[in-house]
Amino acid sequence: MKVRESVSPRLKRRGLKKRRFLIPALCDIKGLILRTLVRSYRPFNVFHELQKKEVYPHEIEKVKVITTAISKVFLTGKYAYKLCKPVDFGFLDFSTLEQRKKACEDEVSFNRIISPDLYLGVSTINKDGEGNISIDGPGEIIEYAVKMKQLDPALIMSELLKENKITPEHTKELAVKIYQFHQRALTDEETSSFGSVEMVQFNWDENFKQTERYKNIVIPENNFSFMQQKINSFIAKNKELLAKRVVEGKVKHCHGDFHSGNVFITPTEIYIFDGIVFNKRFPCSDVIAEIAFMAMDLDFHGKKELAEVFVKEYQRLSRDEDILKLLDFYKCYRAYIRGKINCFTSEDLNLTAAEKEKTINDAKKYFELANNYAGLL
Repeated sequence: MKVRESVSPRLKRRGLKKRRFLIPALCDIKGLILRTLVRSYRPFNVFHELQKKEVYPHEIEKVKVITTAISKVFLTGKYAYKLCKPVDFGFLDFSTLEQRKKACEDEVSFNRIISPDLYLGVSTINKDGEGNISIDGPGEIIEYAVKMKQLDPALIMSELLKENKITPEHTKELAVKIYQFHQRALTDEETSSFGSVEMVQFNWDENFKQTERYKNIVIPENNFSFMQQKINSFIAKNKELLAKRVVEGKVKHCHGDFHSGNVFITPTEIYIFDGIVFNKRFPCSDVIAEIAFMAMDLDFHGKKELAEVFVKEYQRLSRDEDILKLLDFYKCYRAYIRGKINCFTSEDLNLTAAEKEKTINDAKKYFELANNYAGLL
C-alpha cells in the first residue's frame, strides 16, 4: 500500500521532500526504516567476506554479525566494524560508496563528541590485485567502516536494567554525561528550525497518520482519539513556550536515539553511542525531548524512581525551568514513536512467531504509556 506524505512549502525548504513511501515498513533502533530494494554490492558479497578471520589485521577467535535495516556490525572481540548497507530510503541515502564513506566519517566525528574513546576512526575494506579482501590493507578501496572499541554486550544499560544492576548513581552520572554533551552540541538557525511549532505539529500529524491503520489492533480507538485531542490541544496552548525554546537556543543537534539500548555502563566509564547523523530531522530537537527519551525508557522498564533521579539531576545541572512544563509532552512523543516503530517492525516477514508476538506486545505497552502521559497534559 502506498502512502503519499503531504509537506508544506516551508517544510520542503527545511529538507522535507515530498516522497512516496511503502508501508508496511521495517525499523531499527535509530528510527523509522521503510522497506525498499537493497542495491547489490559487487560480484562478490563484501558482508560474507568480512565473516572470515583472515580479513582482519589483528587476531580474532570468531566473528559475530549484528544486522539492522541500515547496517551490518562485525564484532571481532577487540574491535567492532560497522558498515552501511547500500540503501536509499529517501530520508537516508547510502547508495554510493562516496555516500557511505561520508556517513562513516560523519558518524565518527559526531559520536566522538560524546564518547571519544569508543570511536576509533574510519577503516577501509580493500581488495588487492589477486582479489584478496582485507581491512586497512593494500589495493582498491571497496568499502568503508566505522571502527569502534568493542565492549561487552552484557554491559549495555538495557540488559543491566533487566538484572536490576542500575543504581541512582548511574543515572546521575548519565545525566551529567548527556548534559555535558548538550553544552557542546551544535545549535544554529537550521538546527533551531526543527524545534519550531510547525515542525512539532508536523511530527505529531505524521505519527497519527502513520498509525491510524493500527487502531483497534494495537491501539484502542478511544486511546488514539484521546491522545490526538490532548496533543493538539497542548501544542495550541503552548505555542509561545515552544517558540521561546527556539529563541533561547534550546533546540540542538542532540544524540537523537538516547535510550538504554545505546548506553554502555562499565565499572569505570559510561559510553553513549550510536548518535544519529544521517538525517537532521531526527536528532535536532529540544534538549528536553532528548532527556524525555531516557526518562520514558526508564519508565518503560519499570524504573520510575530512576527516571525521577535522572531528570532531577539534569534539572539541577541545567537550571532549566521549562523541563517540568514539557517533560510529559515529550515523553508521550517518545513513547508513541517507539510504539509506532514496533508496529512497523512486527510486519517484518523474517520475524519468528515469538518475535512478532513480543514486538506487538511491546508496541501495546508503549502506546499505553503514551496514553498515560497524554492524560497528564
